[in-house]
Parts: sequence; C-alpha cells; structure tokens
Amino acid sequence: MDRIRQMQIFIQVMESGNFTRAAETLAIPRSTVSTEIQALEDRLQTQLLFRSTRKVVPTQDGRRFLETAQNIVDAVTTSEQMFLPGNLCLSGRLRVDIPSRIARRLVLPALSDFITQHPYLTIDISASDRKVDLVADGVDCVLRLGVLLDSDLVCRPLGEVEFVTCASPAYLARHGLPKKLDDLDSHLLINYSPRLPASTATLEFQQGEHLIEIKMRSAITVDGAEAYVAAALSGLGLIQVPAYDVRHLLERGDLKEILPDTPPPSIPLSFLFTKRRNLSPKVRVFLLWLESVLERHGVISQSPTQRESIDKSA
Repeated sequence: MDRIRQMQIFIQVMESGNFTRAAETLAIPRSTVSTEIQALEDRLQTQLLFRSTRKVVPTQDGRRFLETAQNIVDAVTTSEQMFLPGNLCLSGRLRVDIPSRIARRLVLPALSDFITQHPYLTIDISASDRKVDLVADGVDCVLRLGVLLDSDLVCRPLGEVEFVTCASPAYLARHGLPKKLDDLDSHLLINYSPRLPASTATLEFQQGEHLIEIKMRSAITVDGAEAYVAAALSGLGLIQVPAYDVRHLLERGDLKEILPDTPPPSIPLSFLFTKRRNLSPKVRVFLLWLESVLERHGVISQSPTQRESIDKSA
C-alpha cells in the first residue's frame, strides 16, 4: 500500500479512536488497518500509537506526525482535484455535528443544494445537543451555541444569536402575563439541561451592561431542544430560546413573547474544528455554505467571519 494511503489510515485511526471504527469508516478489514499502521511505524522507525483493547492513544511522536500527515494528505488531495471542474473538486466523507433544531429546521432542508454542488462528497450529520469529542467521535467539525472553553479546538465565531423569553397563551391565561422581572416569582420555568439530573433552573436577562440571573421554580426538565419547545407549546412553563427558532410560532400566536423590553443576552454561535495548519477544503467550503444558510434565515445578528479571511488563513 502506498505511503499516502498509510497516512490516511493513521489519520482515520486517530479521528475514530480505535482500529475497528477506522476500518468501518474506510470500508476495509480491521486486519488491514492494523497491518498498515504497523508498516507505517516500521518505516518511520518509531511507535505512533499506544494500543489497548478498547482504544488507541497517540505517543508523543504520533501527535507530532499527525499534523504533518494531515497537511500532506490535504495537499495531495487538493493537487489531484485542482484540474477538475469546480463543482466536482470535493470528494470523500465529511462528518458534521449540528444542534438538533438548527439541523432539522435549517440545514437539512437546504442541504440538497450543497449536495448538488458537490456530488462526490458524502456527508454524515449528527443532529444532537450533546458535547461531541471531535477526535474520539471522528467528527470533522461542529456548530455550537454558547461560550466555548475548549482550547484544543479552532473556533470560528459566526456571530451572536438573539434569544427571546416566551410561553404559550394557555400557560399565560393560567398564570398571568409578567410585566416586570419581579412578576416571575409566581411563574414556572421549563428547565433545560443536556445532562440529567439538572442544576438549578434559572432565567437570564440583560439590563444595559448588567446580566441578571433569576432562580425559578420548575416542574419539568428536558435534555433536548425539540422537547424544550414542545413543552412550552404544551403550556408547561416559560422558556428562553433562540429567536429565529420560534419566530414562526410567535407569528402564528402559538407562543407569546414576554418581557420584550428586558431580553435575554445574546449567545455566540461558533464553528469548531481540530487544530491543524491548513483547514481542509471540504470543511472550509461547508463552513461558507453553512454561514450563508444561517445568515439567510436570520440566525445570526452579525457575522464577523469574512470569506476572504477564511481563505487566507485556511
């Protein structure tokens, strides 16, 4: 097997976390993965991976070799595709993780256009609201809402997402319409937490430069965005949710915004991928397409990401 293919297998093992998942992704026997990794280590005369029955962990040399291998494979792929017609340049598999509501309501309905433009690209989309480990789960990139603290990933800020506080008309008919923050003492909050059991239920509001956090009573906690909105529609309490996500429900009257003069703080939306010298062409193209979809639907109020700067830094 050629040297580039060995590098591709090594990269896939690193991304998948073990030989079995790497073999499944590459559609080759597990024994081939093991044999080629051993051949690569023999050729380089160093151990790249610590092996166990459940996972593999890179050695110090393995971590150093990974970035070099990624850059070489990307360069070869780009060189081989540079003379193909523009829409046929991208190929291979792209693995993406996107919050469930954004995936279902915005990305998946628009995805056919992207696939038409890049027919040789296969896309795996995980529509989840859980934290994904890009390396262990073999994911190329993720879209995440919220403040990010993971220094092991490259973050592309896409903009700020505006939030609203709302409830169903049926709930407000029973509990009354709050007109000021003090009125929230008599109300219930639908608590949201990606992990259960949840922490204290709170609502956040922005007053000038001050962030106000109010502890709330809650009768129900959910761990998914779909259930969160469904619970509000069922009249179970108040929610704070991205404005774009419930705009159609507010316009139809299925939900009603409350305390519009004291909105929740906006939250950053970011595109994340693993550190490497060059941004993969397929990830870069998907990022630009995704940003255009988010802007078209008014998801982000502003977008600091400039296409020219992405191309220069990638």
